[in-house]
Amino acid sequence: MNAIQPPQSTVAGLPPTRVGADDLPELASPPAIKLLELPTPAFRATQSVLGPFLANALGNRWKTYRACIRRCQDDFSEQSVHKLRVATRRLIAQLLIVGCVTPGRTSKMARRVLKRRLKALGELRDIHVQLLYIHLRMERFPELILLDDVLRRRERRLQKASAREVKGFKTRKLQKWIQALQLHLAMRPPTDGRPDHLLKAVTQATTSAFATLISRRKAIDPADPETIHRTRIAFKKFRYMVEALSPDFTGLGRRQLRALAHYQQRMGTLQDLEIIERCISGFVRQDEGIGSLLEPFNRYLRTTRARALRAFLNSADDLFEFWPPSLLGPTLTPRQRRDRSRIPDDTQAQRGTPVEPQDRLQLGSELGPGHNAANHHRDQVQDEREARSTP
Repeated sequence: MNAIQPPQSTVAGLPPTRVGADDLPELASPPAIKLLELPTPAFRATQSVLGPFLANALGNRWKTYRACIRRCQDDFSEQSVHKLRVATRRLIAQLLIVGCVTPGRTSKMARRVLKRRLKALGELRDIHVQLLYIHLRMERFPELILLDDVLRRRERRLQKASAREVKGFKTRKLQKWIQALQLHLAMRPPTDGRPDHLLKAVTQATTSAFATLISRRKAIDPADPETIHRTRIAFKKFRYMVEALSPDFTGLGRRQLRALAHYQQRMGTLQDLEIIERCISGFVRQDEGIGSLLEPFNRYLRTTRARALRAFLNSADDLFEFWPPSLLGPTLTPRQRRDRSRIPDDTQAQRGTPVEPQDRLQLGSELGPGHNAANHHRDQVQDEREARSTP
C-alpha cells in the first residue's frame, strides 16, 4: 500500500504547508509489539486513518494546553491553575499513546517536562482544595475562620512562587517536539508492512494502563488512604487515554465516558477529605489549645469520610466494566465482564470458582444503589447533630 501523501498538512497545530515524502526525517520503525488478538473488521477499516487521527488529537490537546498556560499567566487563579493541571494530564496521556507508535525519545522527553510542571503546582492545588472545602462549611462551623486565616497566608506565599514559575513556562521546545510527532503520524504509511500495527500498539498501551489499574485496585486497603490515592492516579491515566481514543476507536459514547468521570470523582472526594484531615491535624499540632474548638468539625469530617469510603468501596468493582469496550471483542453484558474480571481468592481460584474480591470492606449500604434524596437529607441532619454535640 502506498504511503499517505496529502498535498497539504491538515493536522491540528501544524501550519498548512506543502509536505512531501522527501521532507520527512529518516525514522526507524518502532519495535514489534506482541499484542492481544483484538482488532475486528470495523477496526481494520479505520486502520488507514489512525495515524492522522492521533496527530490531530495530539494537536488539539496541545492547543488546549497552550491556551491554559496563557490564561494562567494572564490570570493566575484557582480555576486557571486547576484547568492547567487537567490539560497537562490529558496531554501527558496523549503523548503516552503516541509514544507507542513513534520511534525515538521525543514523546518521553515531552512527558518528563510536563510532569515537572504538574508537580510544581501540586502543593498550591492542595491549598485551594482545603480553602474551597472550608469556605463552603464556614456557616455551619464558624470556628473554621481560624484555619481559613492560616491557609490564606500559605496560599499567598505559594501563589507568588507558583505564578513566577508559570510565567517561566516556555512552549517553543515542546511545540517543536509535538509538531515532529504530528508530522510522523500524519505521513506514516497506514500499515508499515505489518497489518494493524498501529491499532495493536495503541490497544496494548491502553490495556497495559488498565492492567496497572486492576493491580492497584487489588492492593486497596481501606485503612490506608495512600492505596486509594495510587489507584486514583492510575485511573486518571487510563481514563484520559480512553478519552483520547473515543468514540472513534473505542465506540464509547458520552454516557460511558461520564461513568468514568463519576468513578474518578468518588476517589477524588476521598482524596480531598484526606487532604483536609491532614491539614487539621497539622494545625492542631501547632496549637494544641485549638483542638477542642475544632473537635465538632473533626467529628463531622470523620463521619463524612466514612460515608464516602463506603460509597466508593460499594462501587469499586465498577471499573471492570470500563475495558475492553464491546468493539474490541465479543459483546458481553456488564455482569459478564465484571464476573470475568473478578479478583479470585487463591484457594477458590484453583477450583476455577470466581468469588468477590477479598479486600472489599462490608460497611453497609449507605450511599449505595438504594440511596435516595430522603436518605441523604437524613444523613446530613444526623451528621450535623453528631458534629455539634458536646463530647
